[in-house]
Parts: sequence; C-alpha cells; structure tokens
Amino acid sequence: MEILSALGVDWTIFIHMVCFGLSYVVFSNLVLKPYMKAMHEREKRTVGGEEAAARLIEEANKLQEQFEQKAKTLNSEIRGYYDQSRSEAMADYDELVSGAKAEANIVMKGAQAEIEHQIQAARVALTAEIPAVATTIASKLAGKEISL
Repeated sequence: MEILSALGVDWTIFIHMVCFGLSYVVFSNLVLKPYMKAMHEREKRTVGGEEAAARLIEEANKLQEQFEQKAKTLNSEIRGYYDQSRSEAMADYDELVSGAKAEANIVMKGAQAEIEHQIQAARVALTAEIPAVATTIASKLAGKEISL
C-alpha cells in the first residue's frame, strides 16, 4: 500500500473503478451493442447483396447465352425459309421465261412464215408486172410505143 501511496493513489481509486465499471456497462448496453448489431446487420445485407448480385449476373449471362442460341437457331431457320422461297421463285422464273421464250419462238415462226408468204406473193405480183414495166421503159427510151 505504501507504494500506491507513494504514487499518489488513495482509496478514491475504488470509487473511480466503480464509476468506470458502471459507465462501461451503460455505454456498452446503450451504444456499443446497438452499434455492433447494426454493423453486423449491414455487413450481412452487403454480403447477401453481393451474393445476390453475383447470382443475378450469372443468371443474366445464362439468359443471354440462351437468347443468342435461340437467335442463331431462328436465324438459320429464317435463312432456310428464304433459300427455299428463293429457289422456288427462281424455278417459277425459269419456267415463266422458258414458256415466254417458247411462245415468242412460235410467234416468230408464225411471223416469219407470214413474211415469207408475203414475199412470195410480192414476187409473183412483180413477176406478172415485169413485162409491162419493161415495155414502158423501152418505150420511153426509144421515144415511141413498143409492144412486146
């Protein structure tokens, strides 16, 4: 005790210790416990939120992969329909063009036959007029009437 007295510590230290103990109990119950509880709750929400965010990002990536796969499937399906429709249209086009060419050939042959017929008729008509034209030319050249 003499050492404590030499240091200036007296019997009031016990009162200080009791006051400190009571202050600590009150402070811990009124401030520290609610603060720690709030801090743990906040940490739990943050960690839970991070886990939920990571899970949602993973789900979003899976959905994106599914969407891309479905888009590729749909794109190839549409391309198949397009190619099929295009080949059918080209077949119809080729059929129409070949039909039109055949019809045009028939019309051309008919027109050529008609032209040939008219040429023959014109030759016959001109052949019949040759003597009359020759007589007229000879008469004009000779200056008098010539009959053949």
